[in-house]
Amino acid sequence: MTNVKNSSSAQLCQPSNGQESDWSKLYETAFPQDERMPLADVQAMISNNTMLLHRTTNAAGELLCFSLVTPMSNFSLLAYIATDQTKRSSGVGSKHMKELIQVLKASYHQTQIGLFLEIESTKEANLSVDETTMRKRRLAFYQRLHCKRLCSKDYFLPSYAAGVAHRAGELLWYEFGAAVDKDSTLAQVISEIYTRGYGISPSHATYVHVMSQFKSAATAAGDYDSSCPTQNSSPVATAAVAPAAAPAADVVPAPPTAPAAAAPAVAAPVADAAPVALAPAPAADAPAPVVTVPGGPAERPSVAVPDAK
Repeated sequence: MTNVKNSSSAQLCQPSNGQESDWSKLYETAFPQDERMPLADVQAMISNNTMLLHRTTNAAGELLCFSLVTPMSNFSLLAYIATDQTKRSSGVGSKHMKELIQVLKASYHQTQIGLFLEIESTKEANLSVDETTMRKRRLAFYQRLHCKRLCSKDYFLPSYAAGVAHRAGELLWYEFGAAVDKDSTLAQVISEIYTRGYGISPSHATYVHVMSQFKSAATAAGDYDSSCPTQNSSPVATAAVAPAAAPAADVVPAPPTAPAAAAPAVAAPVADAAPVALAPAPAADAPAPVVTVPGGPAERPSVAVPDAK
């Protein structure tokens, strides 16, 4: 089994233009079809520098792990990360993520507040033992990387799919500099994820419910922490907020609005990020995407957990 730590020739978290076939094969096998955007769209975004691909390979040049990150207005969003199943015990996913964070932090620390990501809720009621264990492992993986966690507020993952209710989720982030611990800051980030990412309007029931929790200027102790206080860990019921009415079959959700300003240029070794024209909206019967990058097609943040133990 490959050991990244002991392989002096291993290439850790290297930027890529997406021309290799190894990451795309892993991408299509690691994520269910309804959880991934079309490969052609991913490749187009990489080519246009609106999505950042990084690969970790061993001494023989074999892919161990890859990640896809989308720069937003003043933060980055981890879209996908996957590790070769046969090499996960080597800790390559953790090593890749640590290096990715440092690369992004060095490139964006003056213009972005941090790297954000979503996971399925660890507080959701009526989960199986196996599912609860897996979700907690996902959370623990990112907590070991010193990610903060949104506590004491509901957070949901909307869906574009007709008739599909939102899912309970959790928002985590790694800070590039100053503490991200204000309601106003988190409200701006979530609003952008929801409107530009999921394509939902401010009148959508999920948006209204989540954003209504950020009206207070005061911040309670433990609201933004790596491990939420016990009193903030009550089960989350996915039925707490009714989803907005499903659109008619021939109605296609409008694509997200392109950002007014270009994403900041990324210093080497990360590819420069620049906005491009919006991709065409997906067909009405296409697999429902969940999260998009501004100016690009839809994508869903990955819940794959490299090396989560």
